[in-house]
Amino acid sequence: MNGKIVLNPKLIIGIVTVFVLVILGFFANESRKEIYFLCGNFKEGMAISSVIAQLDTATMSSYKLTEVQSGKTLKQSSWLVLKLASCNINLNQEGVVVSASFD
Repeated sequence: MNGKIVLNPKLIIGIVTVFVLVILGFFANESRKEIYFLCGNFKEGMAISSVIAQLDTATMSSYKLTEVQSGKTLKQSSWLVLKLASCNINLNQEGVVVSASFD
């Protein structure tokens, strides 16, 4: 041998893949925790302005406001958790929280 180190390309690809999956898993978990803890803040009787102000502080998730017959719904989720974790906030016609649940 002449002292050169030969790296196996398959080994390098495998190590990089595992590293990327670990990092992605970390951020997915942080995103899920962000959704969970924010959802715990929304109590019956809160105004929509307060809810939106808090949702706007989120860095790893987003929300969507939808008009429904009974009022409005806000759904907070993240592509990092493949939209599997979400906070569903139901508001009445006056824009006041009726319920909030983490799914």
